Formats: sequence, structure tokens, C-alpha cells
Amino acid sequence: MFKWMPLLAILGLGMAAPLFGENEGNSVPVLEETVLLADDDDDEASDKSSKKKKKTKKDKKSKKRNVGKAAQQKRKELRDKGIRNVRAKSPNGWPDKIPVPEDTTLKQGEKQGQFFVYETNNYIFFTPVEIDENACDTVGRLFECAYAANQAVGEVLPVPRTEEDREGKKYRVELWPTKQQYVAQGGSPTSAGVFMFSSRKMPGDNGPITEKTLASDKVMVPFESLGLSADGHVAKNDIDTHVLVHELTHQNFVFNGLPIWCNEGWAEYVGYVPYVGEDLDFTRCYAVILHKAKEQSSHGALDFPFTLEEFLTMDQETMYSYMGQGKDTYTLATMIITFYVHLDGKKGVEALKTYMQALIDGESHEAATKHLIEPHKNSEKLQKDFIKAWKSKKVPVSFKAVDD
Repeated sequence: MFKWMPLLAILGLGMAAPLFGENEGNSVPVLEETVLLADDDDDEASDKSSKKKKKTKKDKKSKKRNVGKAAQQKRKELRDKGIRNVRAKSPNGWPDKIPVPEDTTLKQGEKQGQFFVYETNNYIFFTPVEIDENACDTVGRLFECAYAANQAVGEVLPVPRTEEDREGKKYRVELWPTKQQYVAQGGSPTSAGVFMFSSRKMPGDNGPITEKTLASDKVMVPFESLGLSADGHVAKNDIDTHVLVHELTHQNFVFNGLPIWCNEGWAEYVGYVPYVGEDLDFTRCYAVILHKAKEQSSHGALDFPFTLEEFLTMDQETMYSYMGQGKDTYTLATMIITFYVHLDGKKGVEALKTYMQALIDGESHEAATKHLIEPHKNSEKLQKDFIKAWKSKKVPVSFKAVDD
């Protein structure tokens, strides 16, 4: 979900300068003794280096075992939920398995007020509690993997918020040790993370948000959502990444002018990509969404009192209100994304690409929606094709009849 609020400005960072000792010259006899001592020091340094290499090698093996164990646990969790690895057709260039980028490290910077500060290539993290090395590794790698996943989607569809757009600015993330602290800062008690932003846009300005009109943005996450204890240590290796990746996707998609169904649909779609080991595995995403859709359909949550076209231009308040009435508009939004990406052939992907680009170019939601409808001739035919596609996957869904 989106959360609106003004945010604090990010302070500039500095790195502490390393300290070096200086060697002084001396007389010849002392120099000879110094050489002998230097040999001893070299032996000691060599021994320490050897031990460090062995420890590094041991740590890498241990990490590899932990990653492998986490992958096994995730696959077992999916099987236990009844999620079979059913695959669907994907467009050319669609992400497969997105690994953590090889150059990912979480480096600690200078403390800023009450906050310890950490950075990766694309994120800057603020937290009031210092986190240990393993926690740094866990956090940095997951966030950078999510960033890489969204950029991979952007290779096929227009996701405009790139590093160049941000002019080198890093995404701000606040990590809070306890749920109470997270809620005190504006997070929902029932959420595992939230994306917040504020805009400089004037009332009546309905154009897309840009870097110039975005006043500030951040993602907030409580430690428990990352498997961390309140004192900054890894307490759990296998975590549910759905909500976190959902919120990070909002941060990547914030500038494309998408209506609420598409913003939430994309965030849900990428959020459902399971984090298996250290890969966001897009090959399993369709199976997870299919399972969710079947589950919600069995509860009657996919019987809607509006047409599909009405949903495509629905405002945020109305979409959210249906959730309170037992109608799962979040899953519907995800199913629409899935329909165009996986179930509607090449024309579906092209329609979605044209639709998103039209919104980026400033077309109204109503005008841009025609790009989704036209490949199906009219809105009634689109609604029938959508129902038919999901019925073939054993997911009944219904809408209000389209007026003649």
C-alpha cells in the first residue's frame, strides 16, 4: 500500500579516514635488529593471513550451506502449501531467476544522530540499532536482489525509475528494531513494511510524479520482517519476502503514473516471486499467483459487483473499500497483470507495454485504458476473454455484465 507523509531529508555521509603509523630511521646496529624483527613480523603476518583465508573459506562454505538450506526450506514450504511448480508462457526477455548481484556488500558509514548508517549500491539504510555482519549480509543481499528483479522487469516493460533518473541518489530505507517503533513512525500494526512518499505537486495537478515533484520517499521495515532480532542479529534465515518486495516495487514504479490497480497489481506480482536461496525465482511466480487465485475464488472473493473496465479506472479509495467487503481487489489486480503477461499471448504484453508508456507520456487513465481493450475489440469481449482464460486454469471469476 501507499502511505502519504512528509519525510526528513537525508543527511550527507562521510567516511572515517584510516590511521597509519610512520616508521622512523635509526642507526645501523638498530636497523639490523629491526630487520630481524621484521622477519618475525612477516612470519606472524603470514600466519594471520593464512588463518584469515581459512576463516574466509570456512565462512563461504558455511554461507553456501545456509543458502542451500534456505532454498530447500522454501521449496518445501511451497510444496506444503500445495503450490506445484506450474509454469506459464512468458514474453521474450522476461526474467527467469534473478540472483543477488555479485558486487553486493552492505557497508557501514558514519553514524548520523541516533542512526547507524549502512549503504549498498542502490540503498541507504538508517537504523537506531547497530546490526552485526551476518545481518548486514542478509539485508543488503535481499534488497539488492529485489532491485535487480525490478530492473529486469524494466528490460521488457517501461519502469522508468532508473539510477540515471535518480541522478545517483540512493533509495532511503529505515529499519526499526521493534514493531512498536515501526508503528510509532507511521507503519501499520498489521503490515510487515510500508512505502511512503510525499509530493510537491499542487492541488489539481494530475500529471505523473517526477523526480522534481517528489519531495521525499522511503521504505520502512521492522526487524522482524527481515528475520532479525531486536538487537540486530539474524534470528531466522527463512523469511516471507512478499510484503517487503511488494513495497520495494512501489518504490521502483512510483513515477509511471499508473492507476491504483496497476500499481498494486505490479507490487503484488513481483512480491509473489519467491526468494529461493538467494534468487528471486520468476519461474515459480505464476504458480504462487495461481494458488492464491484458486484459494480466493473458493471463498467467493473473486465475484465482483463491477465490470472489468470499471476496475481498470477505479480510484484508490474505492478499490480499498471493496477489500473490506470481502472482495479481493488486490488479487484481481495481480490476475490482470498475470493475464496480460502470461495468458494473453504476444498481444497482451504489447498492450500492457503500450498502456504503461501512454500513462508515462501523460495520457489520462481513461484514455490509456483503450490500449488494454483494443486488442480484444471491446470491453465486453475483454471481460469474456479474461474470465475464459482464468476458468481454463480452474479459477472462476465473475463481474457485473457489461451494458450494451
